[in-house]
Amino acid sequence: MREITLATWADAPRRADSVKRSLEIIYGLKLEVDFEEIPVGRLYATEEFLENDKLALVLMKVMEESYDVPIVTVKHNDDYFVVDGHHRAFIFKKLLKKSAKAFVLKFPEGTSYRDVPKRQLEGLPIKNVATIDDPILRAWQRILGILKHYEAIYNVPFYMKKEQICLKDLAPTQPQVIKAQIDAIKEILVPIVCIRYQTKYYILDGHARALRAGQLGLVSLRAILLLPAVWIDFGIVKTAEELNLKSLEDVRILERP
Repeated sequence: MREITLATWADAPRRADSVKRSLEIIYGLKLEVDFEEIPVGRLYATEEFLENDKLALVLMKVMEESYDVPIVTVKHNDDYFVVDGHHRAFIFKKLLKKSAKAFVLKFPEGTSYRDVPKRQLEGLPIKNVATIDDPILRAWQRILGILKHYEAIYNVPFYMKKEQICLKDLAPTQPQVIKAQIDAIKEILVPIVCIRYQTKYYILDGHARALRAGQLGLVSLRAILLLPAVWIDFGIVKTAEELNLKSLEDVRILERP
C-alpha cells in the first residue's frame, strides 16, 4: 500500500500560498486570500477523479477524528472552485455539511478566474489507484463502495450520517454468518452500514460485527446510515422480509462455510 500524506492545519496556509503564487504567475495579477466558512453547496471540482485509498482515509479521519483541515478554493462569481482538498470537499458534501473552512483566493475587481465548467464533486469517478492492504482502511473504503453501488442502482445521490443504533432496531439482510468471522472480531473498530426503512435499520455491511456486539453485551452500535436524496422503496428490504429476517436473532451462525 502506498504512503498517503494528508494536509494538516500546520501546512494548510503554506498550501494556500503556493496555489496563490502559481495563479499570480499564470495570470500576472495579485490575488487576495481570505480565511472563511463557505457553503459546501457552492463547491465545484477542478480535478478529474478521486483516489480510492486517499478518499477512504479522509472519510475515516473525518468520522473518527473530526478532521476538518481547510480546503483551498478560488472564488468565481458566487461559486467556489476547489484547487486543493477535493477528497475533503467530497466527504464534507456526502456528510451533508452546510459549510467548510477554506482559504479563498480572490481576483482583483474587474478580473476573474478562467471560465471553467461547474463539475459536481459528487460526479467525480473514484479510481482504484492502489491496493489497500490495511484491513481497517479497507473496511472504510467498502463503505464508500456501497454508497456508490446504491447510487448506481437507484440513479440518485446518497449521503452519509453517523448514528448510534440500538441492536434491537437492526434488521439483517443475510440469513447466515460463519462463526469464525464473528470470533475473529476482538474489538469493533469500524461502523456497520445501514439504510433506514420505517422503524428498522437494515444492515448492508457488518452482520458479523453486529452479532459480535451482542455477544459483548453491547446494546447499541456505531453505524453509517446511507441517506438517499429521494424516498426509495428498497429492494433489499423486500428480500429481508421474504426471508423472514426481522432481528439479529434470525441470523443462523454456521460452524463452517
